[in-house]
Amino acid sequence: MTYPLTTRLTQLNGVGDVIGGHLRAIGLLTIEDLLQYYPRRYDDFSALRPINQLRPGLVSVKATVELIKARQSFRRRRMSLTEAIVSDATGTLKLTWFNSPWILDQLDEHKEYYFLGELKFAGGSFGITQPTFEPVEGSKLAGTIVPIYPETQHLTSRLFRDLVAQCLDSSTRFEDPLPEYIRETHALMPLDVAIVQLHSPSSMIELAKAKHRMAFAELFLHIGASIAIKQEIATEQSFAIEFQQDLAKEFTKHLPFELTDGQRKSAWQILHDLEQSHPMNRLLEGDVGSGKTVVAALAALMVIRAGYQVAIMVPTDILARQHIESFRKLLQPWAIQSELLTSKLPVARKQDVRARLALGDIKLVVGTQALLTKDTEFAGLGLVVVDEQHRFGVNQRLTLKDKAGRLPHVLTMTATPIPRSLALVVYGDLDISRITELPAGRKPVKTKVVFDDDRQMVYNQVDDLIKAGQQVYIVCPAIDESDAGGMKAASAEYKRLQNSVFAHRRIGLVHGKLKPDEKAAVMEQFVAGEIDILVATTVIEVGVHVDRANVMLVEQAERFGLATLHQLRGRVGRSDQQAYCYLFTNRKDDTALVRVRAIERTNDGFRLAQIDLETRGAGQRLGTRQSGSVDLRFARLDDTTLITEVREVAQAFLTEENIVKYPHTIKQINRLKTVTSLD
Repeated sequence: MTYPLTTRLTQLNGVGDVIGGHLRAIGLLTIEDLLQYYPRRYDDFSALRPINQLRPGLVSVKATVELIKARQSFRRRRMSLTEAIVSDATGTLKLTWFNSPWILDQLDEHKEYYFLGELKFAGGSFGITQPTFEPVEGSKLAGTIVPIYPETQHLTSRLFRDLVAQCLDSSTRFEDPLPEYIRETHALMPLDVAIVQLHSPSSMIELAKAKHRMAFAELFLHIGASIAIKQEIATEQSFAIEFQQDLAKEFTKHLPFELTDGQRKSAWQILHDLEQSHPMNRLLEGDVGSGKTVVAALAALMVIRAGYQVAIMVPTDILARQHIESFRKLLQPWAIQSELLTSKLPVARKQDVRARLALGDIKLVVGTQALLTKDTEFAGLGLVVVDEQHRFGVNQRLTLKDKAGRLPHVLTMTATPIPRSLALVVYGDLDISRITELPAGRKPVKTKVVFDDDRQMVYNQVDDLIKAGQQVYIVCPAIDESDAGGMKAASAEYKRLQNSVFAHRRIGLVHGKLKPDEKAAVMEQFVAGEIDILVATTVIEVGVHVDRANVMLVEQAERFGLATLHQLRGRVGRSDQQAYCYLFTNRKDDTALVRVRAIERTNDGFRLAQIDLETRGAGQRLGTRQSGSVDLRFARLDDTTLITEVREVAQAFLTEENIVKYPHTIKQINRLKTVTSLD
């Protein structure tokens, strides 16, 4: 039956009040929601093979259980193993499940089942670990591809398959955002056909075509939104800032170091943008410690000497205080009036700063989102420098335009190295400048992967460094033991260290559950040198610079992405002292260790970012991105060929003379244009 997409799921057979409530809890209310709830994987029983013809990789087999038993693992005391021997007319095969004792109750000896899983060589023989299975008797699996959905305790894949089957015909009611001429030119499935194949694949080939079509559409809309924003900004008027060569030379002459090639190139690109009469919208990308602030300070100086004001926006009060110190130091020869504006200032002080900003007496202000409130006015805001957590969307630009009369130039800075393919999608509306090297003389952080056997040796080295006046970060993947799920918790580690190995040291604790004031107080103590060891979660990944903090110790390093580990390592080594990063892991024999070893081998954040994208996908990076919703369920951001192809298609579409013929496509692009964390 073809239902309207707005039909409530409670109208389907098998959905009463209880199941309806469970569906509602995960955001599924209508048939439209259900048909966009796609399987997370597929069990392929369309190509059953005899045991003697199986090859390494994903396999499916019909076999009889000959023997099944459970035992404790000798290598890992807390792990149980359930093992089965299965056979068909051609041979036998070993199956293994970890920590799944209930398998004994679900498999019967001498009974025939369908098994599916990854065939690997381990322990001297081929076998399948953690296979899924179903009894042959009464099964409809043979010759089919079975979709497996994201499940909950009350919602199984079988239930989702039954519900989808009732309303799959309604896929024809979806309006395809891809224009027909684009689908035809690139041999892409229509949307309704792709939805049917995703929920009920006729073959693995057709399923692959459906996924490709969905990936193309996702990229087309996101890249199209970025291009549209860029085009709109290019039509706005801004303040043309004349490049003063003598001023630039004077600035570099006062620096106690030589600019790197990356700093010089980035500065030239930014100063060239500032000369234009339309607003700059540029991303300055560089590793932690690469010298982005120096480049931003030169741009700020140029804008201020042209008669305009500069605002620096950062996420926290403590970071704002560090930034204003840095900018004052760099701009000291020109006696520029600069002030701090955050919510922590006394009311009278805030009122005074706002009054002087409105009069134009203050030329440079560093602050948090307080800079965007209606109480804050500027006499002539020419440049906004924003932290990576504060990307501006449409609403923010309109707010700035109201304050400045015209759109000011915007420079976004990020310390997270971004592969080019990712940048095209996530930051496609910005021009990008890259600083790919560190300043001369900076000592690379010595990084070492260590195991529990090395723990006392590492603690002894850490204690010696504290004795020499250094400070230490110890980072854990969880906050409390109650929500750790097998991960080491910062709160428990804090207590353990206080009561044992570092009882003679001053130890602090900071994590995301603390109130902002509590978190800031601990960080201020650490900055002031009143804490020797700061036990933390990744809340310290992007934040303050502490010159004496030269040791980073990460627990269960395999739990973190390479980008996060690299950012954590960047918290140390901010002075001329040698810094150290210890990465604890107990994974001695798998791909997780290979990933962590990559951190040990290189300090090149751009190379690590590419490895992270290739091995973990974009989920982690997009999950921490504060600038909006890039919900890519099918597109891979390391597929540079597809991204380049789609970018060309989106660019051509947005310059179409008859673009108004595609109102649904334009509507979808405009929806993505306005989604940001600050809107």
